[in-house]
Amino acid sequence: MAEPTRWDPCSITPEQIGDTGLDPDHRDVGWGRGIVVPDWDICRFRPVGVDVPYVFVVKSSLNRTVDEARSDSGNLDGLDTELDGRDAFQYRTDVARSIIDCNLAVDLPSGIVVFSVDYRHVGDGVDPCPILHRHVDDLKVALPSA
Repeated sequence: MAEPTRWDPCSITPEQIGDTGLDPDHRDVGWGRGIVVPDWDICRFRPVGVDVPYVFVVKSSLNRTVDEARSDSGNLDGLDTELDGRDAFQYRTDVARSIIDCNLAVDLPSGIVVFSVDYRHVGDGVDPCPILHRHVDDLKVALPSA
């Protein structure tokens, strides 16, 4: 039996990114120079423009689960949900004063994907969760079949 493979969040095509209203020509691949996080692959996207209000982050792991996201005490305002029949969990974190976030952990055939909006214009009253859901609804077709 073949080993399961981790879904690559950077496999989302530029066309799929553009269809969400994000910049199809911009993607940050990986964690950054010299940073290795063996459990996770990550890709970041952003809206078109210079002073962008948020970053859309997609990360995946073979070794993590939606239940782990549920049980993590650092995940706030948790909401059990589904994405096209897949187990999912929405939550926020409070890890930085410079952003407000909204995250959706979604079960994959092998592992998990976490979609996040890291909203940078803290204090302007915008809830990042509707932004997150709009992008996730547009990109759920890029996920591997359940």
